[in-house]
Amino acid sequence: MLREKIFEELKLAMKMRDKVRLAAVRYVLALVKNAEIDAKRELEDSEVVKIVSGEVKKRKEAIEMMKGREDLVAEEEAKVKVLEEFLPEQMGEGEISKVVDQVIGESGERDFGKVMKLVMQQVAGRAGGKLVSEVVRRKLQVS
Repeated sequence: MLREKIFEELKLAMKMRDKVRLAAVRYVLALVKNAEIDAKRELEDSEVVKIVSGEVKKRKEAIEMMKGREDLVAEEEAKVKVLEEFLPEQMGEGEISKVVDQVIGESGERDFGKVMKLVMQQVAGRAGGKLVSEVVRRKLQVS
């Protein structure tokens, strides 16, 4: 499903002659195809989301390193916006906090690593690990 959406976006970018969008979509489609070749099967949406979110993370890190080269920064930011369109809507801190409370309540777990694992399974692809880590750390310190 998500793979098809990316492919449709590729066609649209070609029709619109949007070079930045086209480059970003082609690159992520190539990453997906390579992963499918490695796995010898078609990827599920959750796996495609992991690939896209990893690419967004890499590009954001690249933007940080390119500070001062505004032409490159602007292009990378545009590519990040395109890639973020393929990701599920990100959860806010409040929503993550509710999930953390639920996990701690249901499991009775107090170990940071175990709580993180359980929370990340529930919010997979919809929240960044850094934000989840901060919320879990705060909740475990308070209670």
